[in-house]
Amino acid sequence: MPDVTLGVIGDVHATWPRLERVLARIAERRADGILLVGDLGEPTPRWRGRDDAAQTRRYLASVERLLATVAALDLPFAWVPGNHDLREVPGPGNADGRVVGVAGLRVHGIGGAGPARFGFPYEWDEDDVRALPEPPCDVILSHTPPAATALDVVRTGEHVGSEAVRERAQRHSGVLVCGHIHEAAGGAQLGSCLCLNAGALGQPFGRAQVGFVLWRADGRHVVEHEDLDTGASRTWTLRD
Repeated sequence: MPDVTLGVIGDVHATWPRLERVLARIAERRADGILLVGDLGEPTPRWRGRDDAAQTRRYLASVERLLATVAALDLPFAWVPGNHDLREVPGPGNADGRVVGVAGLRVHGIGGAGPARFGFPYEWDEDDVRALPEPPCDVILSHTPPAATALDVVRTGEHVGSEAVRERAQRHSGVLVCGHIHEAAGGAQLGSCLCLNAGALGQPFGRAQVGFVLWRADGRHVVEHEDLDTGASRTWTLRD
């Protein structure tokens, strides 16, 4: 397989100006495909059992707009719903619970968030993730980061990621990309898996930022994070 570059977009939350900047950077890098880690649209239409029909329509329209905007780059793309999204949100490229092809790579999605529950539409317990199929893939596309890494640390210093996602990463040879914890953009390695939290476009802690996966034919995969506001760039390479 030839080398492949994927742009990785963090939690968008319908933040259109930042999304346009990120997509322009992905186009400038001549990426081969795009991954979106979830929390796609406008504010959650369901919260603690409440369901507002008008807000649901606005939410679905914002997701449709997002996917159309990404599709306009004419690159293959995949995404998973985040905890703020509806589990059953429609649209092309949904990788949640399945394997989809993106630029020749097999991408397996794990949508939603856990293990903490706050009443958002798409939440799960650790055993729910452990019970999911674990098909062969090159890239795990998870909304939630693996626990006890630099990718799941909130502002208080607490680790809030998923042990079940961490277990999967440690069994995986390849790359995992995630989001959810807005302030924890960066990279980490778990076993033979190189992990990237792309950061968030939407609030809180939102910025114009983007991640990249450089899938190398020789197995020396690289993940990158770019802050488009400051110009800062960080790189992590898969170690033996």
